Amino acid sequence: MDFKELQYITSIARNQNLTKASQELYVSQPSLSKFLHNLEKNIGIKLFNRLGNKFVLTYAGERYVEYAKRILLIKKDLDDEINDISVLRDGRLNIAFPLTRCSYMAPAILPEFKMAHPNIKVNLFEASSNDLEKLLLNGKVDIAIFNGPINHSDLAYEILGKEEIVLVVSKNHPLVNSGKPIKESRYPWIDIKQFKNDSFILHYSEQRTEQIANQIFNEKKIVPQVILRTHSIECAVRLAALGFGVCFVSENHIKHISLETNPALFSVGDFPTEVELLAVYRKDAYLPQYARDYISIAKKCL
Repeated sequence: MDFKELQYITSIARNQNLTKASQELYVSQPSLSKFLHNLEKNIGIKLFNRLGNKFVLTYAGERYVEYAKRILLIKKDLDDEINDISVLRDGRLNIAFPLTRCSYMAPAILPEFKMAHPNIKVNLFEASSNDLEKLLLNGKVDIAIFNGPINHSDLAYEILGKEEIVLVVSKNHPLVNSGKPIKESRYPWIDIKQFKNDSFILHYSEQRTEQIANQIFNEKKIVPQVILRTHSIECAVRLAALGFGVCFVSENHIKHISLETNPALFSVGDFPTEVELLAVYRKDAYLPQYARDYISIAKKCL
């Protein structure tokens, strides 16, 4: 068994197709097919069932892939640590953000990071927070920045800062002047129950803003009237500013959205609804010094 064998099998399992796996691995399909045939012959058991062009893991294949993923993660950590010890300063950092946050945090972090570590290749991924957790656990991403909480015990994090989730309302809304100042927030507080008959622009379940919105609704026993769902936070904010509905957004997001018409922002909940912004990584992963420097630069950018 070698690492190439493990990479080949995990790629076939991930793609469930030899053509796609061969393209991902940069090998010919006949070579990959021959490799799989020889491997299954040598170990005396089928790893995949063939359903037309689809390759589906057998039980033995599932167990093989589970251990293969663990071994490849350990190999990656070993390579990172040896590279760091060697002080060659060459390396690779796979980073990730939710889409909206990427648009302003990546430009704030990466130029300074590149100046400090010019020989480190950076790969950037964008996905929902839930999918970012999966990318971290699979070892495809080293560090991801998103709002807590995290859902998996195999992930660790550093807190970059806190930010408030605010309600976005058109300046023409009848309740625009109904907020009350509170010392805990920069925004006037308003009872979210006053909006129970309003139309809400919400996001999807895998997005943190949606999860927080549902928490607020559940606490106040509100069943929102949903006029639209969108993955785009900027789209939701722009529509709310125009009076199409109301929405929730992180205060840091709205600072970086250029609007022709500024909306009103309200603090909601029993206390200001704050969430932690986290730099998340695998708990058992070795973080090279350049990865730790990346987190330090991210903290300064908030």
